[in-house]
Amino acid sequence: MATLEQLLNQAQQALHQAQRSVEREQAFAAEAEPRFERNLAAFHQYFPDIAKAIEQYQSDTPLALHVTESGYANVALTANGAPLYGLEPGKQIAAQVKQQLQQPIISHVDFSGFAKAPADDHRLHSQFTRRLGQIVDEAGRLEPLAQLPTRFPSAVIFGVGLGYHIPLLLEQVQFDYLNIVEPDFNLFYCSLFCIDWAAVIDTVNEQNGCLFLHIGSDYRQFFDDLWQISQDIGAFSLVKTFCYAHYPSEDTQALVTSFTQRMHELHGGYGFYNDATTSLAHTTLNLQHGVNMLVDQQPLSSAYPDYPVVVVGNGPSLDEAAEVLAEIQDQVVIIAAGSALKTLLKMGIKPDFHCLVERPKTTYDILLQTMQPEDYKSISLLTLNVIYPDVIDLYDWVGMAAKPVEAGSELWKIASWLGANQPITYLSSCNPMVSNTALSFALHMGFSQVYLMGVDNGYKDEASQHAKSSFYYEKGLKDKFVQPKARHRLPGNFGGEVMSSDLLAMSCAQMKRLLSLQRFAKVDCYNVGSGARIEGAKPLQPEMILVDTRAPNKQQVVSWIKQHSFTPRQIDDMKPYLQLSQFDQICEHLQALCREPVADAEQALELMRRQSRYLYSHRRSQLSHLHYVLEGVLLYFQCPMMTLLYSFDDPQRCLQAFKRALTLWDDYLQAMREDFPQRWQMKCDWGWQGA
Repeated sequence: MATLEQLLNQAQQALHQAQRSVEREQAFAAEAEPRFERNLAAFHQYFPDIAKAIEQYQSDTPLALHVTESGYANVALTANGAPLYGLEPGKQIAAQVKQQLQQPIISHVDFSGFAKAPADDHRLHSQFTRRLGQIVDEAGRLEPLAQLPTRFPSAVIFGVGLGYHIPLLLEQVQFDYLNIVEPDFNLFYCSLFCIDWAAVIDTVNEQNGCLFLHIGSDYRQFFDDLWQISQDIGAFSLVKTFCYAHYPSEDTQALVTSFTQRMHELHGGYGFYNDATTSLAHTTLNLQHGVNMLVDQQPLSSAYPDYPVVVVGNGPSLDEAAEVLAEIQDQVVIIAAGSALKTLLKMGIKPDFHCLVERPKTTYDILLQTMQPEDYKSISLLTLNVIYPDVIDLYDWVGMAAKPVEAGSELWKIASWLGANQPITYLSSCNPMVSNTALSFALHMGFSQVYLMGVDNGYKDEASQHAKSSFYYEKGLKDKFVQPKARHRLPGNFGGEVMSSDLLAMSCAQMKRLLSLQRFAKVDCYNVGSGARIEGAKPLQPEMILVDTRAPNKQQVVSWIKQHSFTPRQIDDMKPYLQLSQFDQICEHLQALCREPVADAEQALELMRRQSRYLYSHRRSQLSHLHYVLEGVLLYFQCPMMTLLYSFDDPQRCLQAFKRALTLWDDYLQAMREDFPQRWQMKCDWGWQGA
């Protein structure tokens, strides 16, 4: 039993500890309050939306900071009540930063597959891409880095916590593109008292870097934000990324998992030179022919507010819905996406619109191979400006919209504004599959009740990727179609999982983005089929579909669409708006940068950053179409070049491979300068062999 003296000593020690704790907290508060005000001012200047959220911050369960004996703050997490850090947060965080820099986790995209581009593909892009892939392949297999260098292309920091690791990390490494994500706004708010965010922002600014803050984001929103960043400034901003996980939690783990599993969406097709010149040529020829351009308006009409439309893909679940679709075909507008046209006709169902999007001559060849030309004359077509021009002559009526992020669309926009002071209509989220285009048309035409049939974006049986009546299984045709590998597992529409390829997984993600747009918030979209679940589309069994048999005659609705949702457009001469001499000057400037001396990885990164920023400076100008001619090419080269710079622990080996790729990039720019004056007017000649 303790004596009275011992008890008095213990009480005195506790009193001293409490007094020291009060003194620590007072000292911390004296610095924390002005630090918070400086941070808030910085956010007002650079991130006004975040500043507004800070000022409006309220929480039912606010986090209480307490100051440790070492002077660092700590906080108990609301999820389990455990402290975020140990007894000495400073030492703990310093050790964490050191460990992550010495054993860096780096995302990597393998570009050696470029070397497998077909040798008989005569297109300029394929020739140079194949040579670039050979350089990547010959450089050797990826080796883990033993230490993160003092400059690195990009980083994603998963978790802010109280933020102590962020300035410590930036003292040691410069990042050109820095993403910081914190799903818990409470923690971020606490960090405003703990670290100098204003100094963090100033550091990134002084280094001419880019800082992206994702505060309060869940894993879905976070990746959508990353995808948008890749669209705005280029996928090279995320091609070689240092991944720093600050603290473990279910939310941060979900962020990491989403990032690693969905990286392919950021690098799933950049566009390329021949694609862009074809876009210019096809847009020019289609507009000379004259088109019916979509008028982007809502709602569809007060006369037909809820008339249903069915978007039909050629997935295996179409067989499940065929009987119901046949029964209701006279009460719904039917849009057949791509190859679903012939499948529906075999089922005795005639769609009101056929939707096509692909620009290669192959599209035209397949149409002629699978049906007789006269069979298309009784069908109307919905398509985009890049479509192979001969296709539109096959159809009775053609409605067209502009495809976003396209050289041809930008030239159309410039010519339309400067020549006639008229806008054009872009179709949102219409990539990568024709079913995306068809769904986007349905929404942009103002339909508010949309059913998806056979739009599976995945399948349970790899041997059955299409409806049974599809021409993919016809004798003489099935061997001509190579089905992509299913590398992903997506949630099924009615539970379970389905297998999905890169393109199908991207298609599913794009449909979610389209349906999540605020302008389509009142759309009721139903996913009828056992394919992948589409966020924003309600699962519905085919037999549960109910349509109003008293609805207006379908032909009245179709006629109204053609007369009121589209307007005639024609431009006879695009050349005055092309500015050929400017294309030559842009390429010449990029070549001049290629020829500057490069002594190390830091200079190489700076050279690439100067090239990208120069090209992207034309993006929202009267030369935007020229930007899009070169953007995809730049990405095709800069992304592998960045990976080469950090693929091995030997800097000279990395630099040597980089310089080989840089020389090839210079050669490619010269080849484009010589080719472009003729190529921009030439239709695609990449057809279906044997068609």
